[in-house]
Amino acid sequence: MPTLVRHVTPVPRAAASGLVAEVYAQVEAEFSSIGPAVLMTSPAPELMAAGWSLMREAQLAGDVPVLDKALVALGVAQANELDYDVQAFLAILRLLGEDELADAAGHGRPPADPRHAALLTWARATATGPVAAPFPAAQAAEHLGTALFGHFVNRMAAAMLPAGLTPGSMDPGDEPAFDGAPVLRGMREPLAPGATLPLLKGLPAGQEPAWAAGRPIGAAYAALAAGAAQGAGLLSPAAAATVTTAVAAHRGRRRARGPWLEQALDGLPEQDRAGARAAILTALAPQDLTDADVAAWRATDRRFSDHCTVYLLAFGAMAAVGHLADDTAAALYGT
Repeated sequence: MPTLVRHVTPVPRAAASGLVAEVYAQVEAEFSSIGPAVLMTSPAPELMAAGWSLMREAQLAGDVPVLDKALVALGVAQANELDYDVQAFLAILRLLGEDELADAAGHGRPPADPRHAALLTWARATATGPVAAPFPAAQAAEHLGTALFGHFVNRMAAAMLPAGLTPGSMDPGDEPAFDGAPVLRGMREPLAPGATLPLLKGLPAGQEPAWAAGRPIGAAYAALAAGAAQGAGLLSPAAAATVTTAVAAHRGRRRARGPWLEQALDGLPEQDRAGARAAILTALAPQDLTDADVAAWRATDRRFSDHCTVYLLAFGAMAAVGHLADDTAAALYGT
C-alpha cells in the first residue's frame, strides 16, 4: 500500500513494535488514526516519540481551550504555507462546531471574535517577527509549545510529504481523501498533562526551556531538540557548522531556494555539500527539498539509512525552530 511519504519507508501500523507501537497507540487513542504526517518520522522512533510528546503535551493537554490551540496551529501552518496542516486544522475547527470561524480563517478574513483574530495574528507572526502575545503569561507554555511543534512538523511535512496532499475532512463519517487518510478521534476537552513522559525515558534530554515553566511540555521540547541535534553527527564538523551558520543568518525564517543556498555552501568540499544542502533546505526551504537532494546525500555513504534521513532532516528543522523559539520567547517576556 502506498504511504505517500517521500525519502523513507515508514513503519506500517501492523508491523510496529517497541517505541513506535507505543506512540501509534497513544496517537490513535488521543488524536487521530495513523496518517502520513505521523508515519513520516517512524524510521526514527526516538524523534517520533519526542515529537508526539511535544504535540500532545502542548496542543492536546493542559488548561488552554483546545480551540485556541487549534487556531495557533492553523496560523502557523498558514504562515508556513503547508496546505496539509492548513486543511487539517480547518477540518478540526469544523469538527469542533466552528464552521464560521473555519470559513473566515480559511478565506483570509478576520474572525468575528477579536480574541480568535489576535491568536491567529500572533501564531502567523511567530514565523516572521513575533508580536505581543494575546494571552496571559500563565498560558504561554501551551501556546508557544503548540506553535513551535507546528514549525517543526510543518518543515518535516513539507520536506517529506507530496506537494498538494491534503488530509480530507478527518470526519469518521466522511469518505477518506485517500487510503490511510487520518480520522480525528476527539479534541473537545484538554487531556491531563504528562502521559507521554514515559515515552521519553532513555532519550537524549537537554535543558528544558524557561518558557515551559517546568511543565511536561519542557521535557518534550528538550528531548526533541536534543534528539534532532544528533543529526549533526551525520555531517562533517565543517558541514554541520555550515548548516548552523546558514540557519542562524536567517533566524530560521522560511524562504525560497535560490543562489543564497549555494553561497552558504561555498568553501565546503563537494563530498560535504549534499548533506548540508539537505539540512539547510529542510530548515529554510523545505518545500524545495527534492528527491535528488536526498539521494545525493545518501549516495555519499552506503550506510545512510531511512533512520539517518529522518535525523538529518530533523536536525535542519529544529535548527530553525530554535531561533523561532528564542525570538518568540524574547517577545513574550520582553527580553
